Amino acid sequence: MKKKLRELYDYRDLLLNLTLTELKLRYRDSLLGFLWTVLNPLFYLLILAFVFSKITRFAVPNYPIFLFAGLASWLMIQQTVTIATASIVNNQTLIHKVYVPKIAFPVSNVLARYVDHAILVALLLVLMAVFRTTFTWSVLFLPVSIFLHLLFSLGLSLIFAVAYIKVRDVQHIVAIVFQALFYVTPVLYSIELLPAAYRPVFLWNPFYYFVQLVRFPVYHGTLPPWNDLLVALLLTSATFVVGFTVFVRKEAYFVFHLS
Repeated sequence: MKKKLRELYDYRDLLLNLTLTELKLRYRDSLLGFLWTVLNPLFYLLILAFVFSKITRFAVPNYPIFLFAGLASWLMIQQTVTIATASIVNNQTLIHKVYVPKIAFPVSNVLARYVDHAILVALLLVLMAVFRTTFTWSVLFLPVSIFLHLLFSLGLSLIFAVAYIKVRDVQHIVAIVFQALFYVTPVLYSIELLPAAYRPVFLWNPFYYFVQLVRFPVYHGTLPPWNDLLVALLLTSATFVVGFTVFVRKEAYFVFHLS
């Protein structure tokens, strides 16, 4: 792992160029460009906030901030992994032509996405001001939270990028699984609203702990509970190490499986 990380550092200029290229291509020929980074989640938030605060009437104070804090966490992982899964296959032409540290492709995809996600978190802070949510020192924890989200997303992306090379259905499966998990992750609702008998089942959902990392500093104005933070740290470390190890062990076979 140390050798591969060193190699990635040596190719940092390439990594930067790949990240910038990814950002430019994403919004090429788009009239609004980077504004879509704000508009997409904002429209999504307005629709969900209206439905679940006005129609179904969830009894959650300041529901838009509660919702957007959970939604920001979810999008940081879901959007990143869904796109980065195809990072190796999408760059197979370059991989066949020249030697490039192959891990640079998923890493650049993830970094490009987290430029968008940084804007998303900035929008969340703006909405806190709009809805007159109290700012506390706990918001300074958000950079740590984003970093943990990034490493966790990268670990998952590396695993699925390897699987996608052999089975091209993986990206569709990942999208479907995320769609299903969205409704069993307390993004739209508070876990306290669930019957006590069902709550332990939801605690097995790893995404719950990452939602807590954002929601507590923003909505509750406190640091996340230490047990939730510890679980998130363990999940991040394990996922990143497993993803990195699987990717490094399989990358020698990428050229033979890409077509």
